[in-house]
Amino acid sequence: MRASVIIPAYNAEKTLAQCLSACLNQTLPAHEIIVVDDGSTDDTARIAASFPVRYVRQNNAGPASARNRGAACAAGDIVVFTDADCIPEPDWLEQLLKGFADDTAAVGGTYGIANPGSRLARMIHQEIVDRHARLPGEVDFLGSFNVAYRRDIFDSLHGFDEQFREASGEDNDLAYRIQDLGGRMRFMPKARVAHYHPERLWPYLRTQMRHGFWRVRLYAKHPRRVRRGDRYAGLAELLLPPLVLGLAGSLPLAFVFEPIRWCWAGGAWIYLVLRVPLPFRLARRANDSTMAAFFVVAALRDMARAMGMAFGVGHCVLVRWKRAASNLP
Repeated sequence: MRASVIIPAYNAEKTLAQCLSACLNQTLPAHEIIVVDDGSTDDTARIAASFPVRYVRQNNAGPASARNRGAACAAGDIVVFTDADCIPEPDWLEQLLKGFADDTAAVGGTYGIANPGSRLARMIHQEIVDRHARLPGEVDFLGSFNVAYRRDIFDSLHGFDEQFREASGEDNDLAYRIQDLGGRMRFMPKARVAHYHPERLWPYLRTQMRHGFWRVRLYAKHPRRVRRGDRYAGLAELLLPPLVLGLAGSLPLAFVFEPIRWCWAGGAWIYLVLRVPLPFRLARRANDSTMAAFFVVAALRDMARAMGMAFGVGHCVLVRWKRAASNLP
C-alpha cells in the first residue's frame, strides 16, 4: 500500500518546516510527500526546497484546489492529506493506514495541540478532544487536516469540490459524497497531528463567520443533511447560531412587547440548556475550572457563525435571483 502525503500550503513559512520534518520521520515512510504551494508570497517555496519533497506551485485557488492538484500528481494508491500548520506524530501514517479494510474508503485521525501556552488554544483543543472522544469507529465526517482516501474512490468523485474556495465545508462535502456512494469511513484516534489552534479571539471569530457562510453553501448542495447535520458537530451546532442571532435581534422588542418577551425567555432557556453543559464538561475533563469561560467564547462563536450563515443565505438568494433573471425572455 503506497501512500502519497499531500500538504497544501499558503504563506506557511512559520510552520511548514516542522510539518515536513515530522512527515519525513515516520515509523512507516510515505511513498512520496508533495507540497502544493497555493500562490504563497512568503518563504514557503524556499522552505519546501530545503527538504527532499516534491514541490508544486499554482496560482492561489484555495485549499480544495491545492489538494486536488497534489492528488493529480501523486503516484500512491492512498492519498493522505494534512495541513502545513500540523505536526504529525511519528506513527501518524502507520496508524492511518491500519484503518483501511477491504470496505473502507477513507480513514481519519485526531488533533493534538502545538501551542498549549495559549488559553484560547487550550479551550478550542479541549472542545475537539471532547467531540472526538464521543466518535464511534465508523463516522460520517472526516476533517481534511488528517485524512487518507483510497485513490480510486477519491478520483471517481473528482476529489474536493473546488467551488469551496475557503477552508470551510469542502471536507464535509467529500465525506457526504463518499457516504452517498456507499463508502465507509473510519476514525482512528491514535493517528494524531499536533495543530496550532487560534490564540486570538477576533481572528478566530472571523474564521467562524467564514465557516457559517460556507456551511450554507454546503447544505444548499446537500439539503438532506440540514435535518441532522453530522455526528461530529451534531444538529445543535447547526441550530444554536441562528437561535442566538434571533435572541440578539429580538431583545429590544422583548422589552416592549410581552408576548415577544415570553418567546425570548423560552429561546434563551433553550440556548442555555443546549450550550451550558459543554464548558463545564470541558472543565471537568481538563481538570481546569477556567475552561468554564468557554461558554462566552462559544456564545460569541455562535453569533459569528450566525452572521456568516445570514450572509450565506443572502448570497444564495442573490445568485438564484440572478440566474432566474438571466433566463427570462
